[in-house]
Amino acid sequence: MDSRIQKVIFEECLNRYNKLFFKLIIDKFPNREDAKDIYQEFCIHLFSKIGSLHHEKSDLFDTKSWLSTVVNNFCISVLRKRNGKRQVVFVNEAKTTLIRANYSEGSESFEANIDREEKIPIQRAIDEALRVLDRRDILILKMKYYYGKPSNYIGKKMNEAHVDVYIGRLKERLKKKTGIKNLEEFLARYNIDI
Repeated sequence: MDSRIQKVIFEECLNRYNKLFFKLIIDKFPNREDAKDIYQEFCIHLFSKIGSLHHEKSDLFDTKSWLSTVVNNFCISVLRKRNGKRQVVFVNEAKTTLIRANYSEGSESFEANIDREEKIPIQRAIDEALRVLDRRDILILKMKYYYGKPSNYIGKKMNEAHVDVYIGRLKERLKKKTGIKNLEEFLARYNIDI
């Protein structure tokens, strides 16, 4: 594509959909400074994407839904790159440490360095108890109780119509699979003092 046409299409996209782009980016990256950096990276990505398309396909950049998909895919790509290189490990209730581990270099597991006789922090104990559930169920519970997200938000993100009913069933399934009936049994099993 001719560089003049590429520049005109790019500027027109930014004029029409600038607010849409930034809104979609800030939904994925709530930190405003971080979102501004991602927005700039996206603009570079969009400019190169416009240049790589054939002239006949330039009308794609006039469709809001296609451009929304481009933004979302870009954000997902950035998130995957970031999350692939870090691992969050809960140290205790008061603080957490972020251990950056490049998995390609064969980082050691955190559990390998923990003495099994020492007391387990509550977050780690909860994570260990939740392992009996699948990843989707764990995410729903964490969104509700770790991150305090409202049920309607969880329902939209996880495509679940009755989130509160689903969470109630998850709690019952968790009790059956772990054999833990109440808080006292949980604290005793994981040797936690409060």
